[in-house]
Amino acid sequence: MPIHLRKRSSPNMFKHLLSGSLAALCLLPMQQVFSHEISDEGKIVPILNMGGRYLLTDKDYPSSRLNNALEANGQQAYQQKNALDYIDLGLKVNWTDDLSSYVKASYHGVDLGEELAVEQAWLKYAYDVNHDNMLTIKAGRQNVPLGQQNLEHSHNWLMGVTPLVMRASIAGSWLDDGVQLAWQHENGWQAQLGAYQADTFPSSKSKGANAITANIAWQEDFRRLQLSFANFNVNGRTTEQQLTQGHSHNQAACLTPSLGQVCFDGQSNIVVLDAEQSWGRLTLSTEAWFKRESGNLGSLSGLVDYTGTVNGAWLTAIYRWQDQWQFLARIEDLQGQHTLKGTNAKLIAQEAGISQSDDTFYRVGIGAIWTDQRGIKLSAELHHENIGQQDNLIFLLRYQIELVRFLNVKTNSNP
Repeated sequence: MPIHLRKRSSPNMFKHLLSGSLAALCLLPMQQVFSHEISDEGKIVPILNMGGRYLLTDKDYPSSRLNNALEANGQQAYQQKNALDYIDLGLKVNWTDDLSSYVKASYHGVDLGEELAVEQAWLKYAYDVNHDNMLTIKAGRQNVPLGQQNLEHSHNWLMGVTPLVMRASIAGSWLDDGVQLAWQHENGWQAQLGAYQADTFPSSKSKGANAITANIAWQEDFRRLQLSFANFNVNGRTTEQQLTQGHSHNQAACLTPSLGQVCFDGQSNIVVLDAEQSWGRLTLSTEAWFKRESGNLGSLSGLVDYTGTVNGAWLTAIYRWQDQWQFLARIEDLQGQHTLKGTNAKLIAQEAGISQSDDTFYRVGIGAIWTDQRGIKLSAELHHENIGQQDNLIFLLRYQIELVRFLNVKTNSNP
């Protein structure tokens, strides 16, 4: 008999609020905008950034597992109180008006295994087809265009706490090696196609390009609307119940389960709809994520047909005050549904950690950010989350500095 594991059917106020906000943003009228911008940065742009943080929580953050999502390895809880977050070192070179390159390595603190990783290493060429159209090709390691927030490193997110649905869908963020072709029109329309190695969750390490992406977007100065899609070929992904450290989520294939392992083999598809609208100093920004996986789920207990979905969204209100200050409020939720068909389906669901997946998880948070022209950024945020009927209060301080910018301002200010 099939085993169905799904969210409760009761209405969810967060889902209705987020869906309604997204619909309202999408129905806003459109105006023409010129999308080609002239950059005032120099030919060689050095990058040197540092960040630290202070974390205080009632329970572990992040929680080791999300039991309404089919995750890979469990996540290690971050260190409490003060800790080094990151050090970035890199270089961007604008070789010509059309050709640029970017390389950036980051050292991460104890939370992510005290590792040094090359996070960006790409070459980009832009070609003006005519006055209205531009084509761009970008090859190398890059932030994959899946939704808007994933285009930025987590260091630069307005809120440092990872949205629940991003964790459930892509383990928090997706950096990858690949190639991207983009088209841009003068009136604000954009479209992109990409192919990536996808050695990361929700896929698994294997040869060749294991993911393709596509998106279409429209934007102007005060509003944006974008639809993104990604398809992953999953050649055996482990869902074993263990904790892991490290900034990348690379994992070996799991085609033949061993003791304590559950392996997923099949396809993973993600769709993201995001929108943003500003009215003077107030901005509303939202992203809605939907992920569907289908294939085989196997362990030493047997092999079953598996279909699962996770979906969720978040809505952020941003108020900018006196240029240096931003005040934030965010609500988010996450739901899951899983169907297993075959012998020992219930047992395999327990082994995969999804036997009790009918809860809707939610989080609400507020925050404030202060920045100045010297490249200093200070932020504070407070979140209340409910995960698996367990409440947690998260307080996070981040202190960040762009050292190159700070030193330039200081040098230029001296007589």
